[in-house]
Amino acid sequence: MLRFELEDFFDEYEHQTGLINLASSDAAPWSASALDKEVLAELAGGSLGYPNPKRLLGSLERALAPPAGIGLLPTSGAAEAIALAIHEIAKSCSPPECLLALPSPSYGAFRGLASLLGIKTKQYDYRPGDDWQPDLDDMCALASECSAFILNNPHNPSGYVICNEHLERIAEILASRGAVLIVDEVFRFPDEMPSAIELRCDVVVLGSLSKTHGLPGLRLGWIAARPERLARYRTLQQYLSLTLNSFSVAIGCSVFEDLARFDRAGLVRTNRRLVIDWARRLRGLVSISAPSGGTTVCVAVDGPISEEMLFKASLDAGILIAPGGRCFGPSLSSAWFRLGYGTETSSLELGLERLENVIRDRLEKVN
Repeated sequence: MLRFELEDFFDEYEHQTGLINLASSDAAPWSASALDKEVLAELAGGSLGYPNPKRLLGSLERALAPPAGIGLLPTSGAAEAIALAIHEIAKSCSPPECLLALPSPSYGAFRGLASLLGIKTKQYDYRPGDDWQPDLDDMCALASECSAFILNNPHNPSGYVICNEHLERIAEILASRGAVLIVDEVFRFPDEMPSAIELRCDVVVLGSLSKTHGLPGLRLGWIAARPERLARYRTLQQYLSLTLNSFSVAIGCSVFEDLARFDRAGLVRTNRRLVIDWARRLRGLVSISAPSGGTTVCVAVDGPISEEMLFKASLDAGILIAPGGRCFGPSLSSAWFRLGYGTETSSLELGLERLENVIRDRLEKVN
């Protein structure tokens, strides 16, 4: 079984006191006091018995308004949505012939679950030498041979967005062979890019409230797909988790009725500009992926400094960053890390100031 490197990293470091967390991909979480009495009343008035999933589904459908012929399944966060999607792939085709296309670098759950279920994988690369863009022709070639194609859009960790025109080209290749495109949209802000669920082809979309709405602890996500595929996901869910917990359902019903209120898009866009300006000012010392969506960027240090050295120096300065090679797979030619900018703006500003000092100091010492 593959170790889940990113989650092991967070388990070791995330809850240490005194650190500015620039490793997390979450938007700044809402405090309990920010939830008004109406939202909290849902929790106080709910029972501790089995929740009412049909009521939650109604709220979810009103909030997301999926196109005709597309159904929704609430899940225990994006983690369960990913698990259901990959389990269904394993059941749809026998492991010797099953091939799953995965992005690289990527969130470890995709690769780890595929390994656990005996599914072969083949990766397509987000290339640092090409501003962290994947090659569309390479993706289409892989779509012509794989059983399912996982795409994280916006991409985690680079923030790169693939347009729907390119998604549709990939989806059509897959559909012609009876394969499926699975798009993880947990980092999508609706006003920044359309959902892949609007495509005409057979596409599965995964979503969550954790990254874009500041509600990571609620553990509430969803799958959008055609009804026949959704029915298979629901059967798998009944074996894996049976049902969502009562607290998430009670609060979720209220949140979905006023979803725009919890949207963190304004904060994230303000912070995104700060990161872009910071990297532009440090040109020659660092380079970043051009973030067109999401809450994270890849930051490469342009000098002879190792990821481990940079990580330790940053930790000593009170900043937590996620080393790229350690958390997302084999390292690239230079040191890189994922920087999350969804935190409160004042914390991001202080963290970037400290990180700049660390980078300048480390590079000065090795040169």
